[in-house]
Amino acid sequence: MPIGSGLLFVSPHLLIAVMPFRLFAFAGSLLFTLSASLGAVAQSIVLPDMGDFSRQYLSTSEEQDLGAAVLQELRDRGMIIEDVQLDEYLASVGQSLATYGERHGNPYRFYWLQNPTINAFATPGSFIGVNSGLLLATQTEDELAGVLAHEIAHVSQSHVVSGMVNAQRLSLPMMAALLASMAVAAVDARVGQAAVAITQAAGIQQQINFTRAHEQEADRIGAQILSKAGYDPNGMADFFTRLDRLPGGLEAQIPEFLRTHPLPRNRRADIEGRYPEQPDRRAARRDGAAYHLAKARAQVLTTGDVSALIRVYETTLSKGGSQKTETAERYGYALALKKAGRYQEAQQQIERLRKLEPDRLAFRIEEAELALARGDPDQAWRLFEDARKLYTDDFTLVIHYGQALVAQGDARKAAQLLQPYLQRRSDVPALYAVYAQASQRSGDMAAAYGAMAEHSYMNGKLLQAIRQLELGLRSSGITAYQTAKLQARLREFNEEKRKLEKVSRVTE
Repeated sequence: MPIGSGLLFVSPHLLIAVMPFRLFAFAGSLLFTLSASLGAVAQSIVLPDMGDFSRQYLSTSEEQDLGAAVLQELRDRGMIIEDVQLDEYLASVGQSLATYGERHGNPYRFYWLQNPTINAFATPGSFIGVNSGLLLATQTEDELAGVLAHEIAHVSQSHVVSGMVNAQRLSLPMMAALLASMAVAAVDARVGQAAVAITQAAGIQQQINFTRAHEQEADRIGAQILSKAGYDPNGMADFFTRLDRLPGGLEAQIPEFLRTHPLPRNRRADIEGRYPEQPDRRAARRDGAAYHLAKARAQVLTTGDVSALIRVYETTLSKGGSQKTETAERYGYALALKKAGRYQEAQQQIERLRKLEPDRLAFRIEEAELALARGDPDQAWRLFEDARKLYTDDFTLVIHYGQALVAQGDARKAAQLLQPYLQRRSDVPALYAVYAQASQRSGDMAAAYGAMAEHSYMNGKLLQAIRQLELGLRSSGITAYQTAKLQARLREFNEEKRKLEKVSRVTE
């Protein structure tokens, strides 16, 4: 599927959760009417490129709230891949590109969706989502970076929504409806097969026509970002060529009125014609193997048939190949064996990898976790501590070590290990989940309830978060500091609840 195409509906309740308050009165009744009219079927659904709003309608903080709410909705439905290693890899590539893009208010946030379609998308607040299918479809990090640079360009150039507002081509209610349509249908099978029907086709077509030029601009600016960051701009063009060779033809997979993007063959010609220069090799050096390892990890995490995947790895490894790709294939093979519960065989593969790259953190983590899985916790703790000597402040290692300690070790030590990161990495739900478990098992119930409240809030469960804070305040042994902290957070959550209730009454 094309990068960032498609226009989808979301259930009306999401609007109440995410839209800025001054847009509710316009959008509420329209959404209920439109969502009742869904009927046509699309064979493949992807999220839209939303760019960001005109400052005339949304402040920077409101954009941030809207983008975060979309992420919450997706996470609540189990569509986000929660894996710290993949997250850190995506952030490293994304941030290396964002450094060379135009500054744009909110910091960039990148996340993975478990979705086999080939797509990436930008939402307000500088949030960029990438489908697992896109990573698996690429063949080099240059190609993956090309897609991310394209989406960063959409954000930095204020495409789509601000363009509609400035041109006054769509009414404000229609714009609000489009903004509220981006989260659920693309990844929820209960909605996805009937999501593309849009009764206001004429108004939507205006938006589609407007985005064709934006796609070309995003390609050109994205190519510039790639070159400055040290990536090969031809990687973007190569990926477009691969899209053009999809079975059945790319055009056949997209409804006629949703063909928003220039054809891949035209995009390649445009990029090659304008930016033939070589990438800036003075940019920060990157770990060339990290891409291949991330791709192998994603393949194992998202597979629905691990036995079949193991057979594929065995066939591939028996044929040999370059050391770079063979290392990644063997890593994927080890992960698949581990997923299948074949721990001893997985350990044999990791041992081979450790001989090749003894200091590779991903291999050290797997070695430690496999020792734990095989029933040797003493070796696991030794391996984790050895890794910490090399990677003293690595967030990936902290999460994996903390999870292992909570599961089979010292929960108090896990809490101490994780606690310093609650402020530094406050945007990671998995951190709060592990810290809550560690606090509970070590007897600090106030800290456990506080962490679970944050976890619930980040997953869009405001009422549940409030309840957990209330329970935390009644915990035995709660300190004065914890009381003040939980009370302050409870006031913030209750204020947000009151605002949402007020808006809900307005739209009824």
